[in-house]
Amino acid sequence: MRPPPLPSIFRRDLRPLAVALAGLLFVAACASESTLVSIGDTDLDRATVLEWIEVRGGVAAVDEVTIEAQLTADVLSELVTYEALVDILTEHGVVASEADLASSSGMLLEAGFDAASPAMERFSRWQAALDAVEAGVEGARAAYEANVHLFSHELCTSHILVSTEDAAAEVIGLLAAGSDFAELARQVSQDPGSGSQGGGLGCVPVGAFVPTFERATLGAIAAGVSLVGPVPSQFGYHVIRVDEVRPTDALAFEDLGGRVVDVMLGIATMTREVSLDGRFGSWDPVMGRVSRPAAPSEG
Repeated sequence: MRPPPLPSIFRRDLRPLAVALAGLLFVAACASESTLVSIGDTDLDRATVLEWIEVRGGVAAVDEVTIEAQLTADVLSELVTYEALVDILTEHGVVASEADLASSSGMLLEAGFDAASPAMERFSRWQAALDAVEAGVEGARAAYEANVHLFSHELCTSHILVSTEDAAAEVIGLLAAGSDFAELARQVSQDPGSGSQGGGLGCVPVGAFVPTFERATLGAIAAGVSLVGPVPSQFGYHVIRVDEVRPTDALAFEDLGGRVVDVMLGIATMTREVSLDGRFGSWDPVMGRVSRPAAPSEG
């Protein structure tokens, strides 16, 4: 059976980058091998991290400074997310065999990836992990069942939707200064359905929202916080308020269907201990992504 495709988080832009990899020069190869990123039991050294930034972002990394801080954060978010999945599956006894990796590599080559790409080995491991989740192997099921409490509630939320990240950050600032959430939603939210109702979305089962919205909401509940944002989606940027935590029964693993990959990626990023060299940004466990480092102060 043909393996499932890679999720769109990296499928959409991987191919053109992979074609160009052969010409990229890694300028920091002779630097120290100290750990820069840790994901669970997985440690990534300096050379690996800088090479991955260059390979995936097309950005030459010089020392710990890259041209585009947000691009670097996005690339590292991808790296952490999929390494977290590999890590949690390994914890539950799911380790890709040589045959699994060969199958994954073959699928990627069929899709047009370059066999000489330095990204091929890592992508093959990620694809093998995704295949294991899609196939419902026992270790993936065990990982879900060990963390099913993270999904054992309805999502009772309100949100304010705006078009830019800066606008969402401004909304968060206004809320921190004491503005009323419902009134602000009526004034500025671009969601025509909920905005006029003060942003309220009611209570819905897990699976009703787009993945980034759901992951941030679940992360907020797990962390015991009520406000999270800016949360990107195809609709814009959300500022989300958790209004209530209402317990309910979570779906059985076999009933997750097409959501199984998103659910397992969410579990992986919510349960893995992640540390990151601050020069590259910081890991946000609520949002499940790397935030770009703060800009250096002037003067």
